[in-house]
Amino acid sequence: MTPPPSSSRAGWAAVLATICIWTGFILVSRAGGKGVLTGWDVAALRFGVGALIAVFFLSRVKLPPLKVIALFSLFGGIGYAVTVYSAFRMAPAAHASVLMPGALPFETAVIAWLWLRQAPSRGQRVALGLVFAGIVLTAADTLSHGTQITGMQLVGDALFLCGSSAWATFTLLLRRYPMQPLAATVATTLGSAAAYLPVWWLFLPSTLGQAPLAEIAMQAVYQGVLVVFVAMLLYAQAVRHLGPQTVALLMAVVPGLSALAAVPVLGEPLSLLALAGLGAVTAGAVLGARQAPKPG
Repeated sequence: MTPPPSSSRAGWAAVLATICIWTGFILVSRAGGKGVLTGWDVAALRFGVGALIAVFFLSRVKLPPLKVIALFSLFGGIGYAVTVYSAFRMAPAAHASVLMPGALPFETAVIAWLWLRQAPSRGQRVALGLVFAGIVLTAADTLSHGTQITGMQLVGDALFLCGSSAWATFTLLLRRYPMQPLAATVATTLGSAAAYLPVWWLFLPSTLGQAPLAEIAMQAVYQGVLVVFVAMLLYAQAVRHLGPQTVALLMAVVPGLSALAAVPVLGEPLSLLALAGLGAVTAGAVLGARQAPKPG
């Protein structure tokens, strides 16, 4: 059954807002990776601030069973945050752009095929091929700069891929256990905070006491409010209305947008290879959105 136009419009508005927040997430997180705070601290700010907001909505939602909360927290919360914040201390933002949102459509499609037996259609395969071409072009642009790839950067790249795989799994979990987006967001945020914060406080290295207040405030507001709560709520809304593979393909425009934003924000020039990669990824995202079956 095709969703009504108002439902589709709500899904498109949610995914576009999510794209904007995710684009800023790469820039802000890389700035945090180069700052005083550890990756463990940024994750703690993400879950701690997000949990403070989530508790105000507890009376308005019906939480899912504990098993679902644990799965959401493992993949959409702790697993994703710990891997990517650690990676941002090892590898540059360009690597994050390629290996997180860029790889997301492939990992979503592969996991959906292996776990849910949902093979991509012919049109989706073409779209994935275009996205793959865009990723290759963007990676070629990164390598063409002549920057030495260190062992630390390779570890960071692997962690980016692990984080993207965790988010792809969370995307499919949202479809397997459908619920109101607010309930999914509250469950993931509170579950992650309850499991992670005690471990961080007792065992993990922290430089929170040495970090400048401005750095703490920037990461707390962006990660804890915009990313962990607002973006997750919007993302769950988009998946509900548009479907997981459509949303994953649309998120593939984030690498190109991050590259464009990096020109004024980080002073990174945009080469012809990067522009070609942006074009291919955007074309694949648009084609994938047109080819993907409507949920219903």
